Amino acid sequence: MKKITLILLGILVMVGGCSKYEVQEIKPIDFGVKSVSTSIKSVNQTGNIVTVVFETTVGSKYSVQITPFGSETPVKKEGFTATESTTQKVYDLSNLSKKDYDLTFMDIYGKEVKHPIVIK
Repeated sequence: MKKITLILLGILVMVGGCSKYEVQEIKPIDFGVKSVSTSIKSVNQTGNIVTVVFETTVGSKYSVQITPFGSETPVKKEGFTATESTTQKVYDLSNLSKKDYDLTFMDIYGKEVKHPIVIK
């Protein structure tokens, strides 16, 4: 039994050693341009529609999250790369429960700004 196991193990090693493996090229992660501006210029709310104007850096990557107050799990999130120095986004929050939320605006390097939103 030991002899058969050794023979099978030897065949496995030979087959594996003769196989050609292709090494995949590692692609670098694109973090975008380092942001020099990460702020909320204005927030306007009409009912459950929230319009936010962000101050951004062209080429930088950002994330927007809407999280119930006191929670760490966002109910809505979006990522984008800035194409202008100010970026306007409109969010329809009519599908969210009536309560208080935090709108968190964050750049790829971790700088974040929060603004409260109340859904009535």
